[in-house]
This record gives sequence, structure tokens and C-alpha cells, in this order.
Amino acid sequence: MESEVEKKLWKVCKAVNKYEGAAEKSMMLTTNIYNSNRRVIANRHMQEMKFVEHADRLSRNLTSLQKRSSRLSQKIWELHINAQKQMEDLYRTEVDIDIKLRACLGSCQSAVAFTVNHPSYQSLQTDMDQINKTLNQIRKAAVPPKGLPHIKLQPADVGPAPYAAYKTIGTAQRELLVQVEDIRQNQLVLEELLEDAEVLNLAELD
Repeated sequence: MESEVEKKLWKVCKAVNKYEGAAEKSMMLTTNIYNSNRRVIANRHMQEMKFVEHADRLSRNLTSLQKRSSRLSQKIWELHINAQKQMEDLYRTEVDIDIKLRACLGSCQSAVAFTVNHPSYQSLQTDMDQINKTLNQIRKAAVPPKGLPHIKLQPADVGPAPYAAYKTIGTAQRELLVQVEDIRQNQLVLEELLEDAEVLNLAELD
């Protein structure tokens, strides 16, 4: 019986040594893979952070430009309407003056020679009509969104967390394999449209 027990224990010890060797070989392979990719993983993480930072800045700047463009477009339209009204008032005034001077030629002691330059006003009206057509086309064009999607990083679901006993393995602690867990894996997502945008100055545009 003692001999049988000894044989069984010997087989168990042999299996333990075999599995320990396989585990150590596996850990060394994991160490080599991790060490060869650790810098790439860290650099990729930093690039993701910088990309999101620049994308956020670009989104806010473009939103600000859209708002400024909308305000300027409205201002141009108002100036155009005002210029059209002033031109019509001036033309109407000159025509009225011309009529009164013509009526005065027979009864007035003296009259100033005055004529309305109708071709000039017709040319101006043609230009104003063209501007009006262009502005209407711009106003009827596809309206851009009031804000742009905001890009952010969100932790990615990459499966279950590592087994707790993994951190207690000597090779994992010695080779700092547990540090890769500090660099989370992320995915890019789009938030709702931005409501408020930072004011953009010309220096930033340059």
C-alpha cells in the first residue's frame, strides 16, 4: 500500500512539475509579447487622447464659425434690403424733383436743368436683383447643423477582467505585466450636438 501511494504521489509531483513548466513557459511568452507591444500600447493610448482633444477643439471652432457665418449672412441680407430701399427712395425722389422742375418750366422765373439718369438706376437695379438672387440661393441652400458631434473616449467592453490570482504570479509581478491594466482600452463615440461653442478669435484661426 505504501508503494502504491508513493507511486501516485510521484505521478502527482511529476504532473505538477510539468504544469509548472508549461505555465512558466506561457508566462515568458506572455512577457515577450507584452514587452514588444507595451510601448505601442502606450503610444496608441496617448494618440487617442490627443486625437480626442484636437477633435473637441475643432468641433467647437467649427460650431463657432457656423454661428458667426450665420450672423454675418443675416447682416449682409439686412444691409442688402436697406441698400435696396435707399436706392428706391433716391430714385423716387429724383423722379419727383424732375416732374416738379418740368412743371415749373412755364411758370417759374428760372429753373435748374435736371434730368434723371434712368439707365444708371436700371443698371443698379439689375445688380441688386442679381445680389438678391444670389442671397436667396444661399438662404435656401442646405442649412448646416447648429452644432457638430462631440467626440469622446468611452471604455470599451473587452471581456471579463483578468483572474484575480494572475496578479499574484511571480513572473507577472516581476515583469510588471499587471501595469497594462492601467491603460484602458477605449472606443470613440459621438455625443449629442454641442449647444454652446467657445468664442473663436482670429489668432487661433491663423
